[in-house]
Parts: sequence; C-alpha cells; structure tokens
Amino acid sequence: MITYDQLTRIGSLLKPHGIKGEIVAELDFDIDLTQLSCIVLDMDGIFVPFFLESVRPRSSHSSLVLINDIMDENKAKELCGKEFYALSGDLDAEFMESLDDGFFLSDLIGFTLIEKSLGEIGEIIDFDDSTENCLLIIKPKREGASNIFIPLAPELITEVSEKDRVVEMDLPEGLIDLN
Repeated sequence: MITYDQLTRIGSLLKPHGIKGEIVAELDFDIDLTQLSCIVLDMDGIFVPFFLESVRPRSSHSSLVLINDIMDENKAKELCGKEFYALSGDLDAEFMESLDDGFFLSDLIGFTLIEKSLGEIGEIIDFDDSTENCLLIIKPKREGASNIFIPLAPELITEVSEKDRVVEMDLPEGLIDLN
C-alpha cells in the first residue's frame, strides 16, 4: 500500500487532449516523466499507481501523457483536476535535496537585482526556463526602459538574501547594454 510519506507532488492533470485518452499534465518541476516507474493519484483516499504509456512535451511546464488503459476522452476526464505524485524513491537525490531547501526559482519573483558594480538594476518579474539557459526577466529601475534578460548562471550570483529579497550578481561588463 502506498502512503503519503512515500510521495512527492509533481503536478496536476488538467484536461483531456484529443479523443484517444491523452491528458495535459502540468508539471511543478522540471522532471522527465519517462524516468518514473509510475505516477500516483489519490482516488477516493487511496493512493493508486498509474503507468504511463507515452509522454510528449507540450511546453516548458506541461506534457501530454497517455496512461495505460485510459483509451478515450471520457476515461481521461475522470482523472482530470487531480494532483499527481511521484514515488519519492524514483526521484534523484539532488532533486529531493532541492525540495528540502524549500526555495525555488519562482521564489525570486519580486526580488531586487543588484549588480556588483552598477548597483540596483531592477525587479525580477519573471523567468524563462524554456531553453537550457534559464533567464531572469528584469523590469529596469529606469522609467521607459525595456525588460532586461539576465542569464541565471550560478557563477554570476554572489549573494541571495531571502530576508532582504535581493539577488546580487557580478555580471560581465556590457551584458546589460546588450538588452
């Protein structure tokens, strides 16, 4: 029997996609669903494993999943609106450690970006993780200036203060001028 303490919530099943049973799965984390032995759903208080027949990327935060024995839109609808979980043992140690930190990329939204030599650049309003190189999207302090895109590379970050809501970076000269 699967218990809650063996699980890690990783997303939600949103809606059917097409008529052959595919479901749009919104992911909370960058996880390769094909590496999981199963996904787990809470079905009336009982955690039930479901095995994925296929997974297709849809966007940076969602995939289209086909679950074994779910072969039409009506059966897919029965699962929609539910959160889904991974068996914690299926997730790698580095990922599980990052959960223990309790701090995620989305937590940086609203932080102020300070460049070591230039001072305050602006507010982090979003991020783009659709490519391998994640970018912070900064609303500049200067009125009328366009948003600035800064690569989020660990070697550029000098300090993150959750208390002060500040990210300090040491950026290559001219990077901000490229925006």
